[in-house]
Amino acid sequence: MKVRYLVSSPYGDIAMDNKRWQTPLPHDPNLTYGYYLEAVKEFISRDNYRPLIDILKIDLKDIDEILIRTEKHGALYYLASIEVIFRGLSKKFAVNVATSKIGKEFLDHEFSVLRQLNNEFNLGYLPTVYLLGKARSMSMFLSEWFEGYYEFHISRDKHGKQKMVLWDFDHGYRYLSDKQIQEIYRQASKILTIYYDTQRFKQIFPWHHAAGDFVAKIDDKTIDVKLITARKYEPMIVFLENSGVNPFVALIYFFLNLSIRMRLDRFDGIGETAWADDFCVDSTVEGFFDGLKIKEKMGKYNLGKVNEFILLLKGFSKEELGSMLELLINEYKDVYKTPLIMQNLEDHTKRLFSAIQNLSL
Repeated sequence: MKVRYLVSSPYGDIAMDNKRWQTPLPHDPNLTYGYYLEAVKEFISRDNYRPLIDILKIDLKDIDEILIRTEKHGALYYLASIEVIFRGLSKKFAVNVATSKIGKEFLDHEFSVLRQLNNEFNLGYLPTVYLLGKARSMSMFLSEWFEGYYEFHISRDKHGKQKMVLWDFDHGYRYLSDKQIQEIYRQASKILTIYYDTQRFKQIFPWHHAAGDFVAKIDDKTIDVKLITARKYEPMIVFLENSGVNPFVALIYFFLNLSIRMRLDRFDGIGETAWADDFCVDSTVEGFFDGLKIKEKMGKYNLGKVNEFILLLKGFSKEELGSMLELLINEYKDVYKTPLIMQNLEDHTKRLFSAIQNLSL
């Protein structure tokens, strides 16, 4: 059985050469790519590749080749992919790797959160996790890879107009249409809302478009969005942990936070902070209520009827809505660091108010 090491890129796979093999990892100057990739191999090859064999339900002799790719790195983890070639087929997996103390703590916790949410909801929006362990002092977990799903980020075209680019590594980066963008925001908002706990106020947070936490699969007829991470599942706002808090108030603040965070990205994933165009708000509101209605059908809404909540929101004036948004931002400045939010808050309030008033019962 052959094992190859590759670098994933928008232009196709690049063979791992000796220079890259000896290059230090970003954020970890004492570790090289070679050391990191060999650790990933040790992690998946334990007991004669037992983790992969058990998942795929094959024999070791069925595996022809394994491709180990460096995919990306973030503030806390490195991401590698494992592609197993067997019986003329291939199956890809993700390996999240943490090297720092804080990264390891987050990784262990995220493994538990993903397993908990998949057991509780079983919806397929989050990756299945298979194995948590260590190799060469690094913490890792093996999980599902969403094949054909890619990151997307706000960008600008040659005329300076805001666009969104799908980072399709298989067919090349491409601009998305406004309709496609709207559907992505709608589905992303729906997913986060479905997982929101209306009684205990738990939610998947933090999440960031800039980190590529959401991915999309797009063809000529369909769009499907997944969430590849769930770092924490707990109340975002500290005072919500106190008993006696009105669950409708908590839900309103979840909704307001969603309306702001959904608009934030970084240009091309790494540039300055980006603020999504106004139509993002309408899609976010639509997705939020799609999620609530799905929760209602699942028996997980637990706050009466969703239409009653729509009426509650419609009862707020534009000024009241703006005051609640300002309260949220001022109270939790560490979450809302960017001045871009305050620069756009008045216009955001107007658009959000309009979107709420246009909701049908």
